[in-house]
Amino acid sequence: MLKTLVACVVLLGAIPTTAAAEWHFTPLIGLTFKGATNIPDIELAAGENHKNFGGAVSLLGGGIIGVEAVVLWTPGMFENDDVAFDSGVPGGERPVDKSRAISFMGNIVLTTPRQLTEYSLRPYFSGGVGLMHATVIQNPAVALIDDVHHDAVGFNLGGGAIGFFSERTGVRFDFRYHSTFRRSADLVAPNADSRYIRYMTVSVGVVFRRR
Repeated sequence: MLKTLVACVVLLGAIPTTAAAEWHFTPLIGLTFKGATNIPDIELAAGENHKNFGGAVSLLGGGIIGVEAVVLWTPGMFENDDVAFDSGVPGGERPVDKSRAISFMGNIVLTTPRQLTEYSLRPYFSGGVGLMHATVIQNPAVALIDDVHHDAVGFNLGGGAIGFFSERTGVRFDFRYHSTFRRSADLVAPNADSRYIRYMTVSVGVVFRRR
């Protein structure tokens, strides 16, 4: 995992900076949905919609190739507010106290040349590898299973568009698929070596551009 993290950081500096290059700093907010996992999911929540937060740091030139780092954090990934717990659970309490999913990715970006889309939407496609993390903390009053702290190497593929209102400020729309490389057929995997998680995200953010 450490080697993967280092590789993601190095990826941001893999393309030489030129006079035409620009940095994009983008805080993001959106939804995580269509999740699937064999991590113990007592509340059947991974496939539900959840809010996510994060950010992207991108280095784009005037041409078609760039790099970026994207981090997305989904709190409550394994918590389902639509499920009632009044049967078989002491006091009707929720079995999950808190949970989250985090994706940290280093990506190659393919986009249209800047001269063609300076003040219109600039579409892009990006993909790469990085780390995915899942945490499930059990309610100590229930404690149906052990707590989960799972890290795995994963990948992401996505795309969207960036548009600018001014020289320094714009907006980014992003749609992305995240998945660990491991794909076990087990419905529930208590063994960390056979666990997987995957989900989709849609997000939007304000872009701050620096040249």
